[in-house]
Amino acid sequence: MKILKFAAFALGGIAALLAAVVIYVAITFDAARVKSELKRVVLEQKQRTLDIEGDVDLSFYPNLGLNLGRTVLSEHNSADRFAVVDSAHVSVAVLPLLSGALVVDEVRIDGANVNVVRYKDGSLNVDDLMSEQKEESTAVKFDVAGLRLSRSALAFRDEASGAQHALDGIELTVGKLANTARGKLDLAAHWTSARPAADSNIAVVATYDYDLAAQRYALDDLNARVEGGVLDMKDVHIALAASRLEASAGGAIEARQLAFDAKAVRAGETIAVKVSAPSLRADADGVRGDELRVAATAESSAHFADVRVLLTGLEGSMDAVKAAGLTLDLDARQDTASVKGTLKSPVSVSMDGPAFELPALTGALDIAHPSLPMKSVSLPVKASARADLKAGNAAVDLETTLDGSRVRLKVAATKLEPLALDFDVDIDRLNADLYMPKQAAAGDRPAGNPDDAAVDLSMLRGINASGKVHIGELKVSGVNLTDVRLQVKAADGRLDLSPYSANLYRGAASGALSLNADGNRIALKQTLSDIDIHPLIHDATDKDIIEGRGMVTLDVSTAGATVGALKKALDGTAAMRLRDGAIRGINLAQRLRQAKSALGGGSATEKASATEKTDFTELSASFRIDDGVARNSDLAASSPFLRLAGSGSIDLVESSIDYLARVTLAATSTGQGGKTVDQLKGVTVPVRLVGPFASLDYRIEFGDLIKDAARSKVDAQTQKLKDKARDKVGEKLKGLLGR
Repeated sequence: MKILKFAAFALGGIAALLAAVVIYVAITFDAARVKSELKRVVLEQKQRTLDIEGDVDLSFYPNLGLNLGRTVLSEHNSADRFAVVDSAHVSVAVLPLLSGALVVDEVRIDGANVNVVRYKDGSLNVDDLMSEQKEESTAVKFDVAGLRLSRSALAFRDEASGAQHALDGIELTVGKLANTARGKLDLAAHWTSARPAADSNIAVVATYDYDLAAQRYALDDLNARVEGGVLDMKDVHIALAASRLEASAGGAIEARQLAFDAKAVRAGETIAVKVSAPSLRADADGVRGDELRVAATAESSAHFADVRVLLTGLEGSMDAVKAAGLTLDLDARQDTASVKGTLKSPVSVSMDGPAFELPALTGALDIAHPSLPMKSVSLPVKASARADLKAGNAAVDLETTLDGSRVRLKVAATKLEPLALDFDVDIDRLNADLYMPKQAAAGDRPAGNPDDAAVDLSMLRGINASGKVHIGELKVSGVNLTDVRLQVKAADGRLDLSPYSANLYRGAASGALSLNADGNRIALKQTLSDIDIHPLIHDATDKDIIEGRGMVTLDVSTAGATVGALKKALDGTAAMRLRDGAIRGINLAQRLRQAKSALGGGSATEKASATEKTDFTELSASFRIDDGVARNSDLAASSPFLRLAGSGSIDLVESSIDYLARVTLAATSTGQGGKTVDQLKGVTVPVRLVGPFASLDYRIEFGDLIKDAARSKVDAQTQKLKDKARDKVGEKLKGLLGR
């Protein structure tokens, strides 16, 4: 009973003392003096002006509290406004005051607006507020039971980068705040930004647990969301969840049941990324983790891509992390083309760059397209790759097999921003025709003029690359080449293949090709040396036009946005000099023998024949090309039987030819074909070649042939008379001289 009495007396004494304290505070409270004292302390210690425009009063229930009306705080040593608060309330538990502890029961702030600025030198306009006091009292302990912030805003401006961020509509509820505390966190705000652009809502719910003395900070049952627009993305939905995120002394970080999920729409494309990890820990002893999964998708009406990455056996240090295994699964589609595959490799990551390395990448890629003759191609992959983001470079060394041929590719990014590439490609053999879309049958071809097809070189803009290509054996557009070598350079919207060289058809090719996005221009210089021209033209065009071996040169340029425009703008020169060949499609010797019976006049038009040809020992011609029309005036060919000269034009726009050849029989009366044509010896026979490339006609113009034959006869008869008269005169002179 005595103990109860003593307890009752003690509690009564404490209650009486608390009542006395409250009564004393109420009687002695002077609002004007409080305002003045607060203003003086802030000005002396922080060199800022504190202006309490509203009332200052006390509350006594349920705890002793202080209410502040509208309050404005200036910038450091400036009259400019730093922060404004519409109202604030602080309540204090009375009992702990007796033991020298200040326990703040609740802090409520309404309508706070704060402007934070980072200056160009890196300092902040709040540095003075966060600096430690020169004199601190250790007799009073600080303890806040709860904090409530409503209708508030925080603005941040970075003068160096120009970035501007703002949080408005802030609603924040926090539980206990002390040197060691655990409580609930609930935050909602609206985030806007000018640089970078953003307009999103933010929500964070979690349980916090921290110990300032032990430097331990943790969030349990974290659920954070961002929804709205960020950068050029709209309909953004970002979610971050974790059963626990903890950072402790020494820089140790631990995450459990981490899950990151993001989805957004950008330029009509839906992008989604998911990251998950059961357990990750990084501390002084290293980095450890069972696995890390990343899944990313990108989808639009024209394409789809699904990339999945699994990292297992994570270990290392805070500076470098290794994964015993990386597995990458790829499933991508572009229109009707698709790529699927699985790649595996160990991986190492250096945090300093960061830098990444895949030392032994293996797997296979399956590429499919309906226009491929084989519909799909499977490429085994053996490669290594690395990237250093700090140094701004990367490299890939790839080896694969295509149609039984070894392909080796080395690519180095000497700069990542803007991207600059060096490459080296080496291929044993390649039949490019196998991987080009098949020509549609005549009945299946789409309506419209093929010359209207667009040619757009704008894709060259933004490409900065240089390197070399070597192909041991190449077939492209039906043409067979060996030892193909290209020097490639792309920069400033221009692509140059210069020089390039190859062996083909018992000869060699060399030259330079230039493509320029500025004006959609194309230029080509090419020399074919000692080429067997017939199989080359036959393989390239499936036409038998000319035989022979020798040199062909080409120097042309053009510009235009369509195939037809490029043809019409084609300008330049071309020349050829061939030996021991033949002109396919007509046998002039046979036609001249037949012409003996046609000297009565008229003309005859016949189709060129694939089985007939006119042999020549030498042939040469040069062409001037203007606006898509190649004109020639110096065709010269010869053989033991005839001499050939000619002139005419080849219209590349209309794919037609109009050419007049003049054939003169040689002095011998027996030539190609073995039968005599003495009646036409010395006569020039006009042969006109006309029509579209696909169906050429030739016509021997007998009207001119008759005139030439008659003139030849007259000339021959005149010569005989002259010779006879000369002989008679000679005989008379001999008689006079007595010989």
